[in-house]
Amino acid sequence: MEVQSFNKYLLLVLGMITISIWGILTWDHFNGGVPSHHLLANKELPKISNWWGGLTVPLISCFLLYRIKKRIKPANDQATRDLIRKECYAFLVAIIYAIIISVSFKTGNTKISDILFLGLPVLAIFFPVYRASYLLGFIVGMMYTFGGVLPVFIGSIMSAICYLLFILIHPLLIKVGKMVGILS
Repeated sequence: MEVQSFNKYLLLVLGMITISIWGILTWDHFNGGVPSHHLLANKELPKISNWWGGLTVPLISCFLLYRIKKRIKPANDQATRDLIRKECYAFLVAIIYAIIISVSFKTGNTKISDILFLGLPVLAIFFPVYRASYLLGFIVGMMYTFGGVLPVFIGSIMSAICYLLFILIHPLLIKVGKMVGILS
């Protein structure tokens, strides 16, 4: 895939995400108002309006798409296609995961959403869920339910935690697996 056509796809994705968040904000505005959330769900802390999502989501999306682009290094056409495919799968898996968390939260099944959300650090031990494609999918999958600010804030913190778990614990598991003879 040519670099120029890949850049067009990235701009298309950025445009779709930006239109999506602004569509959600516009819908909220004309249907009861754009909600605000207290920091850390503490009534003593200030509220943050979801209007900020109109700025934060496009900005973080631009940054994350840039990181995805940097990760895909054009060695040869087949390798580039494989990396693009992996990034797309990671993005889609993260969107589906985030949508399941959002739907279960919205329908009152908070046990499911809690298990899935708290399961992210467990997944991070085995998979690199801290990567930009996963974070972008997580943010996009949660935008409708939680607006733009909370998914960016929570997703960024969770991504940092998952990064630490992956670089600290994953190598230990591989080393132990090789010592025990499970991994070759």
